[in-house]
Amino acid sequence: MLHIIGLGLDKESMSVEAKKILKKAHKVYLDTYTVMFPYDPLELEALIGKKITGLTREELESNKIVEEASKRDIALLVYGSPLTATTHISLMLEARKKHVPVKILHNASVLDAIAETGLQLYKFGKIASMPAWHKG
Repeated sequence: MLHIIGLGLDKESMSVEAKKILKKAHKVYLDTYTVMFPYDPLELEALIGKKITGLTREELESNKIVEEASKRDIALLVYGSPLTATTHISLMLEARKKHVPVKILHNASVLDAIAETGLQLYKFGKIASMPAWHKG
């Protein structure tokens, strides 16, 4: 099974359900492509008591974790909400296409934080990712 787990906006925002899944997961990955973390990912390892492997854009888009998830419980940690980025939606769709069970654990995202201003989210317009620049 592939678990795509939203971390929320703070390392303390992980749900109780997410922590239970992570304890049982064979391997835990972290999306390091779609966001610059506001805290050290090593703090997450300490929080869950398990090694976390960061994934680059190429690794995420290769769907290798879908193949792994066809054999074992695999967790992918995503900063914010897991289905805000098209990358994670693509992973979910690829897993379903290959009959790999998927569980999504939603959490707060930057969109929730923006709503705190009192402005309506649908008035902000189109959303676009701004990943960090890498040479090449």
